[in-house]
Amino acid sequence: MTSWLVLISGWIEVLFGASAILAPSLVVAGVGGSDLDGPAMALVRLLGVATFAVGVGALLGRNWSMATDGQATAYGLGSYAAISLALYNILAAPTLLIGAIGTGSAGLWAGGALHATVAVLFILALARRR
Repeated sequence: MTSWLVLISGWIEVLFGASAILAPSLVVAGVGGSDLDGPAMALVRLLGVATFAVGVGALLGRNWSMATDGQATAYGLGSYAAISLALYNILAAPTLLIGAIGTGSAGLWAGGALHATVAVLFILALARRR
């Protein structure tokens, strides 16, 4: 289950990151925001770069673990992708939900709910591995 969570979550982050890099105004409009000035646009693009990097790192870690017949898991490398995505989702969920409470943004509620769901799934999957 962990491998599928890493795959799905990794692709979601890659796609979100690419959209934030290429079309930051659309991402902000999707959560009910208004026009961006220069510094805010740069920060949204930076968010895109970070989430893109998290997604790519997770996908590469998962693929590398699978390609080495589990040797990566023996050294802890395969689990790093899952642990980093779990931590990311655990921290992202309350951040987005607090923003949703403050703004009432449907986009932030949806994002917070998605991250909370993925976080719970990662916690359950990682707990079962131990």
